[in-house]
Amino acid sequence: MEASRRKFGIVIVRMAIGAVAGFAAMKFGLESGLGPLLREAGPGSAALAGCGLIYGLMGLFVGIGVAVPGMGAKLLNVTGREDIEDQRAQMTGGAVSCLALGIGMILLALATPGGAVPGEVGLAAFGFALFLTAAITLLQWRGYDELWRNMSMESAAWGGTLIAMTLLVWGALALIGRAILPDPAGLVALVMGLNLLGTFIAIGRRGLLIEA
Repeated sequence: MEASRRKFGIVIVRMAIGAVAGFAAMKFGLESGLGPLLREAGPGSAALAGCGLIYGLMGLFVGIGVAVPGMGAKLLNVTGREDIEDQRAQMTGGAVSCLALGIGMILLALATPGGAVPGEVGLAAFGFALFLTAAITLLQWRGYDELWRNMSMESAAWGGTLIAMTLLVWGALALIGRAILPDPAGLVALVMGLNLLGTFIAIGRRGLLIEA
């Protein structure tokens, strides 16, 4: 169990590295050709695209580590290739899910009325990413050990709680005129961002963010 705890923490650290890189990529994206398109679409779309970049880069970092274990052992700050080999299935599933969700969010952010991406394309891409993520989780569930299962359920619980409480309080404040609700793109970004935050809270509470 202790070895499994350590390996789970390693995977999350890899994802955290991707998240930090995502912030830099988001800044670059807003200052490049995507910037004008997102500014036209509104702040909610910019937030959604930024969230998509974070998810996408998290998946990219983990995916590189799986595809090239030698490079991954150095790039992802793991103890060795064995750690990557032991968690190859889970890491591959996580990488594919994050990449799909990231691409889906970016396309959805650009799919506003009159936007650069047709609405049907953005919706289909995001919907497919959600379906793929659920399918991967269900297919891999039997292969999870007790820690992975508990972490998955606890992450979902934290994410759901954060989403519900934030939307309820925000909605109540908007009802009495003390706040403005986000636009549709901002709402999707809020949900996806809080879901990711819930994952980090769940694993952080167990001391799994840093390899022992």
